[in-house]
Amino acid sequence: MADPDVTPAPLDPNVEPLGDEDYKELERLMITVTDKPYQYVAHIQVIDLLRRAFLSAVGERQGLLKELRRAREELVVLFPMKECMWLEWIKDERHEAKTYEDRLLVMEMCGRAVVDQAASTKLWRQYAQFVEEQAHDAATKTKEELMMDDAQFTTFRGLFDEVVVLDTYRQGSEATSIDIADSPQLWDRYRDLLVEKLEKDPTQEALTKVFSLYESRLAVPHANIAETFSSFSSFVTRYYNADYEQIMVKYNKIYSVSAEKWGAREVSELHLKREVDAHRDPTPDEWTIWINYVGWETQQAEKTLDIQMAFSLYERFLLRFGEMAAVWEDYVFFMLEKLPSPEPDNPDEPHDPKVISLMRRATRSCPWSGTLWAQYILALEHNRKPFDLISQVKHEATRTGLLDLAGIEEVVRINIAWCGYLTRYAFASNSNQVLAEDAFDTAEMGIREATTEMNAGPAKDHHYRIPRAQINFYTRAKKFEFARKIWKDLAKTFGKSSEFWLRWYNWELANAGDAAAAKVIERAANTRDLDWPETVLETWKTHVENSGSAKQIEGMVVVYRRLMRAVLEKREAEAAALAEQQRQQQEAERQHAASLAPPTPSTGKRRRSDLEIGGEEEQRAKKSKQEDEKEEPVVAMADQGPPTAAQIAKRDRENCTIIVKNLPPNYPEVKVRQLFRECGQINSLKIINEANNTSSTATVEFDSKDDTLSAQVKDQKVVDDHVISVQIGTGSTLYVTNFPPIADDTFIRDLFKDFGHIVDIRFPSLKYNTNRRFCYVQFASAGEAKAATALHGSQLGEKETLIVLISAPNQKKERSGATHEGREIYIRNIDFSASEAEVKDIFEKYGDIEKIRLPPGPRKGTHKGFGFIVFSQKSAANAACAESGTQLKARQLDVSIASPHPVTTTSNKPPRSSSPAVANGDVAPAAAGAASTATPPPPSFDQIQSKTLSLLSLADTVSEPRLRHLLEPFGPIRKLQLRPNHGGAIVEFHNTADAGRCSLAMEGKEIDGKRIRVGRYEELLKEKPEKKEKKGTWKSRKELEEEKEQREGKVVGKGVLMRSSGREGARRGLGFKGALVKRKEEKKEGGTVDKGGAKKDDAAGKKGKSNDDFKKMFLKAGQ
Repeated sequence: MADPDVTPAPLDPNVEPLGDEDYKELERLMITVTDKPYQYVAHIQVIDLLRRAFLSAVGERQGLLKELRRAREELVVLFPMKECMWLEWIKDERHEAKTYEDRLLVMEMCGRAVVDQAASTKLWRQYAQFVEEQAHDAATKTKEELMMDDAQFTTFRGLFDEVVVLDTYRQGSEATSIDIADSPQLWDRYRDLLVEKLEKDPTQEALTKVFSLYESRLAVPHANIAETFSSFSSFVTRYYNADYEQIMVKYNKIYSVSAEKWGAREVSELHLKREVDAHRDPTPDEWTIWINYVGWETQQAEKTLDIQMAFSLYERFLLRFGEMAAVWEDYVFFMLEKLPSPEPDNPDEPHDPKVISLMRRATRSCPWSGTLWAQYILALEHNRKPFDLISQVKHEATRTGLLDLAGIEEVVRINIAWCGYLTRYAFASNSNQVLAEDAFDTAEMGIREATTEMNAGPAKDHHYRIPRAQINFYTRAKKFEFARKIWKDLAKTFGKSSEFWLRWYNWELANAGDAAAAKVIERAANTRDLDWPETVLETWKTHVENSGSAKQIEGMVVVYRRLMRAVLEKREAEAAALAEQQRQQQEAERQHAASLAPPTPSTGKRRRSDLEIGGEEEQRAKKSKQEDEKEEPVVAMADQGPPTAAQIAKRDRENCTIIVKNLPPNYPEVKVRQLFRECGQINSLKIINEANNTSSTATVEFDSKDDTLSAQVKDQKVVDDHVISVQIGTGSTLYVTNFPPIADDTFIRDLFKDFGHIVDIRFPSLKYNTNRRFCYVQFASAGEAKAATALHGSQLGEKETLIVLISAPNQKKERSGATHEGREIYIRNIDFSASEAEVKDIFEKYGDIEKIRLPPGPRKGTHKGFGFIVFSQKSAANAACAESGTQLKARQLDVSIASPHPVTTTSNKPPRSSSPAVANGDVAPAAAGAASTATPPPPSFDQIQSKTLSLLSLADTVSEPRLRHLLEPFGPIRKLQLRPNHGGAIVEFHNTADAGRCSLAMEGKEIDGKRIRVGRYEELLKEKPEKKEKKGTWKSRKELEEEKEQREGKVVGKGVLMRSSGREGARRGLGFKGALVKRKEEKKEGGTVDKGGAKKDDAAGKKGKSNDDFKKMFLKAGQ
């Protein structure tokens, strides 16, 4: 046996000793863990402080080691210890192990560690190395050297021999064989020991054992599988040389499969190794790596999914993040899904033992997770465990108080599981009447205790789920009066909730009939201050109309009209207040946007833009924005009832959306619409399949919040053997802004993909304001959206600090910042050749500058001649205004305090030149050398046209920076102008060849769901702005197919038919049905002449160039 390195690691001399404050903190923490033993964090802090004292102690350390050991023992009794803490404990004990008893204590400690963290390769390696070290000492040292008497020495040599060493390595290599990264640390040593034994005693049994070891190892992917295969080849050459080729051909196939699996995972393993080796404790970056790795591993297709490798990956994940309940929950549900299902003829077949074992470990690691405890109870019931054991588990979960600290939801989850078990236990078939009555009494008492505990807790369940479970119990027992008494008691607390009254009404309707249900819904209709009385009133109205007498209907109508009138008045007042708030918000946003684009005074000269494509069209009168934004008047029809608040107010996606979970996979949209069509008008609908493809989730946006409440009656409805869940979608949408200007749907989706299922990403229309830069990200649940707010404040670039908030339009805040605080100055008339550093030199003497912004000009490295400076103090900004009139190069600065609500005024100063060369008749230094040179003539209209493209069918959500980012790779851009009023954009390049390349590449390219067309400027002017789909519009299959063809460019958009003024023939009367024919033209030499005799030039000289023309130019330029 090889002589291993047996020198224990020394104590760390660089650890800082404890100070007075540390000892005070240690004393306080010890009192805390004594009074509240389940304070996990306090235990960890005590151990960390005691270990610092132990490592930094000079001289005798046995007393400190005993205190540290006691603190660790107190923790490990209540919670599992993390891998790194076990390694530190073993290291400390090994360092001080001198006597026979000390060595046995370390041996026991290693055994406990590998039981607690069975998947840890590092702990098994420590264990095996310690045993090997003791065996070496027993074989080479005397009892005096080991400080043992005769009896101890004899026992010691019997405990630690070669057989024990081999068995320890065998256990460790088997327990960690699937750890593809670190298992070679154990397996390779175990193989070496077996080969050494074979060489010493070459028996057939030993030879077969080594061969079998290689055989099983080659089937498992691992980091050094190539070295394993190479050593196997050498082994076969030595011991099976006659059959070498046959053996190697067979096992090369096995090796290739394993090597391919390792190759697919190697990059992720390298990232993990680098992060784990760099930090003792887990980091956020490591968490991200694990999440991505596990997600990839578990989402493999069924034919390629390796369940055991996925299980191993989860085990390794938990070694680092064992206190994260979310990881345990994912592991538990993955195991439940992937382990073999019970046989059809025996659906109650018990779980695989791994499931119960995993549940036990999970609840011990995260006793604050109600989800894990609930699954544990269900698993025990599924495995037909006795009532006493399940009751013990439930009380173990609640006695520590950790569930209460985790929140009301965790307490509710386990109590729902417990009450459900008790209900099934009470009504299970039992031929013994006495036992059946005892079971019923036990269940009744248990559910009553659970309800009492919930009512006595500090937090309340606003959905009264445990009382509802108690109602279900009494309903199954046919004790309706007991259940009705619970409803009446709940009415005292939840009497303002329309949802509560509808639940009670439906219960009475199902169990007591129309008369009892009528009393409940009538009482609800007459309750004041209901949250959503419209739903209750409509339910009451429908019930009376369906089952009441003529007299009852007549009385109901009178009361209904009076109550609905009161509701309408209240909703109108709310809508008016909301509309005023939104108007003020929009006005503030408009004024702020105006402040970011200061006006440029006219120079009185004809600029180049007058010659450019679109210069004339810009001067035309534009349609009023208000015409496109007109809303249909709200009309209350006699047979429709009063209009709701949502009809009066603006669209409210956040509060009018429901989330429907557990729908069948690939569930058709039309069926979802059919399911909810009677609940109200559906504005939009999105369906996504879950990652496991066993279910799907839909988000349905209604026209009003009343409709969402009506839709909740579908909760727990069975749809194709799936029990669906319907929840209000409030809080599931994020408002995201301050991301990079070039960010698109893919960028945002990649940014948030780790937080859950993204249902939709909505960018705003830029039709009336191209400076808007925000979006809405909708998740499948409010919890996922809340988790995604962790990115709030993230730094995405040098200047972009991401803003991520839960979307709440009704809770908009007033704007704040440097501009509103008066700390920002606005500088006009900056010389175009002046740099940012030169501007800073002038103003930095007034105080600390937080930010300087000179908006970039049309060419790279230039600016637009104005800018903003933000100071840390308002006084500094005021003082900096004194620089107004200061000469900077060829211009005098104009400095003022930036206003959040700027007012356009007429300046008395001389107009600013459109070029940086001339100001007040002087020649700028930058152009002094060229003053006498003749200015080249401006380019002609035809030259500009040859370098200009018109992009058609462009979505109105595409911003100028995004489009510029797409086009710049084709060549330098001189001008880019969005035309959202025509659904397109105009781009002018510096070179014609660049325009040609761009035309070829952009034709048919899809951006934001629309395929771009490249055309002439005249075509662009005929395009109409993008029309948004009317809310709730249902389209036939034919219409959807036509839209698809339109997007794919198969159908040419409808143009505008222009009446020819020179047409011959009699003028037709109104209503005449004739065919439109093209005006005939007579061909003349040198051109064409129309019927009026006017000669036309050749079209090639005047019309814009087609794609073929650009292609020819491009090919010519490349020659």
